[in-house]
Amino acid sequence: MNEITDTVNLLNLDAWNASETSVLSYIKSPIQNTFFANNSELIGTALRQSIIHFAETLNTTDRFSCILGNEFRSTRTHKYQVSCPPDHKTGETTTPMEITTFAPIAFEYLRTIVGITRNDFQSSFNQNELINFANTGRSGSQMYKTQDDVYVIKTLRDHEAKLLLQTLSGLYLRYSHTSSLMTRYVGLYSVNIRSIFSSEIYCVVMLNNLPSILDIHEVYDLKGSSIGRYSSIDLPLRRLKALKDLDFESFYPYGIRLSQEVYRRLKLTLENDIFELRKMMITDFSLMLGVHHLDDYYHEKENGDGCAKLKLTPQLGISSFLAAINIDRTALESNKSEEKTETDSISNTKFINKFIMKPLRLIACSQDDTFSDDKMANSLLGIPGVTHDGHRVLLYPAFIDCLQTFDNFKRMQHAIQNIRDPKRGAEYSVIHPDEYEKRILRFLFDKVFIDSKQTLDELLASPHICDTLPDNMNIERCESINENSNQPRDSFDIIQGLEIEAIKRTDEQILQTVEVIQNLTIQPLPLASSNQMLTESTSL
Repeated sequence: MNEITDTVNLLNLDAWNASETSVLSYIKSPIQNTFFANNSELIGTALRQSIIHFAETLNTTDRFSCILGNEFRSTRTHKYQVSCPPDHKTGETTTPMEITTFAPIAFEYLRTIVGITRNDFQSSFNQNELINFANTGRSGSQMYKTQDDVYVIKTLRDHEAKLLLQTLSGLYLRYSHTSSLMTRYVGLYSVNIRSIFSSEIYCVVMLNNLPSILDIHEVYDLKGSSIGRYSSIDLPLRRLKALKDLDFESFYPYGIRLSQEVYRRLKLTLENDIFELRKMMITDFSLMLGVHHLDDYYHEKENGDGCAKLKLTPQLGISSFLAAINIDRTALESNKSEEKTETDSISNTKFINKFIMKPLRLIACSQDDTFSDDKMANSLLGIPGVTHDGHRVLLYPAFIDCLQTFDNFKRMQHAIQNIRDPKRGAEYSVIHPDEYEKRILRFLFDKVFIDSKQTLDELLASPHICDTLPDNMNIERCESINENSNQPRDSFDIIQGLEIEAIKRTDEQILQTVEVIQNLTIQPLPLASSNQMLTESTSL
């Protein structure tokens, strides 16, 4: 890969209108994603090297050439000659590639206010190649992450890149002065391989909203919709990382209870974020919710031989499956040397310091508002919650997909949905932002986050919800959820019927347990029918 030259330009942001789209832009986006997927290794290598190059030369090039006031409009393009197989017609063995950074100085300021130094940013991209991983969303966007799991790179449609640049100054102020759980966008780039596909593909760099050092047992994508909101992933292990609204209602029929002060601050933060998104006419965004179970595993020592056992305490069936698959490696590997433990401790400290999306801090809550007896709870500052049967959890919420406007195409899609299914038109994912705001707030604070009206200590000492309700009410609640969702529940019923025994800390028995679970016939949860949302893009 031979470097050629850099070119500095300015963008005309005033001429852009993210709400004006054409059918051609929707057709172009999936073609771009297919091209990107077929060349992901080549693009990933060039993109990583360019991000490092742009960061290293920011002072000598961008700050030197950018006039005061143009920080949000400046761009710099780095050109390469990329090696490729010989062309049958021309015989060429190289092809030109252009990678552009947008508003590099503004993004540098933004990274600084969220707590990212230039050295930290560069070091994450210096660690080997980017990891290409699957995106379970229906947008078809391609995704990378850095080796240390701090940053995620995702392809954007053209109009989403425009909107990000138009609102960048507002995001700068919001990140610096307001409690917010919106995804932190910390860089925007475009890739153009002209001889193969003469169109720019935009890539945004975001902070990872989930701590990689912690085993996040379940990841939910919550919209407040009820149509097509069961996970359609066939493999149970992957499905637990791509759960949806009706999955959450099934596993937590009474929501997750929070202490009064944390609930108040969380609600205020989410309401403010959703209000801002609604003012920008953003729709179809999601609250990504990571759930880490603190009480799934605990250790016991046998009398006499001192052999430790790992006892699994399943919750709602799903945790019994999680407990057998996501076994805490720290508890199982007791033969580690003191040197190895010390090295891991130093490594863990680095990961904890690099993780910025700490929810309690983002909603302006004190560190004292979490479980005081758990080191990870105090370090990673997840939102402390208690399930209906008294199990402690840490929650990691963040708004994602915050760049999708209610444009003309989505208006047409919403109108077609109302014509085809007028009784359930408001339950589809794509609706007007005013209605979307009301629906997602109602769902989040009626069915997900529940105000216990107690302090955390009082909440932990209070009776479990299941213990305070008659059995017939619990049964009626479950039957109501099943009837409303109208979805087969084969896989959940099988998991719920599992009986997990104590597992001795020997590799042979662990493998036997995993083998038994893998041999179970797990039926996939089918996805309810819904219109396939076409992707959108417009040329810059």
